[in-house]
Amino acid sequence: MKFDIRERDRRAILLLVAAAAVYGIVSFVALPAFDRLKDASTGVGDKEQQLKKYRRAVIRKGHYTQLLEQARKNVLDAEGRLIPGDNPTLASVELQTIVEGAAKKVGLDLPQRNVTPARKKDDAFNEITMTLVLEATPAQILGFLAEIRSAPKFVVVRSAQIAPAQVVMGPPPKGDFMKTVRANVTLAALIPAPVRKNG
Repeated sequence: MKFDIRERDRRAILLLVAAAAVYGIVSFVALPAFDRLKDASTGVGDKEQQLKKYRRAVIRKGHYTQLLEQARKNVLDAEGRLIPGDNPTLASVELQTIVEGAAKKVGLDLPQRNVTPARKKDDAFNEITMTLVLEATPAQILGFLAEIRSAPKFVVVRSAQIAPAQVVMGPPPKGDFMKTVRANVTLAALIPAPVRKNG
């Protein structure tokens, strides 16, 4: 049996084969390549962000060492403001010296004072407290607290109770009112806890 293909059918078959080839190329080559390019283009943004992070890290690497050096310097400066804690007795004496110096500058007498031994505040610090009971003018009290605040070592006011030395119910029969107050002030100083060696 012999097939006789006419010219028109041959062109239709060739056109069908060409269309199938174009479809195959588009389906199996062009579209997957386009999808890969599309995925790659969305991944480019992520890669770009990652590259920017790496670049910033490389640029800041020297900056971080400078920041660490500055932090070490700040810690050393701050430790210099603390009363040394190697010997709690000497630390207690230094606190008393600071307080007496501040009182002397404003003309205060410190008739009553009580210093507590160093107590553990936390793992890094111990605390010494000093309680003062005194009578003075309001200006002297304020001057004393200002001197404590500007002391070369770190001393804080834990509490301050101030009351008039005398309660006034009426005008005095002679002279002026007593312009003194009674103050009960508790001061505290942190001292570094001794470092324990494991051993």
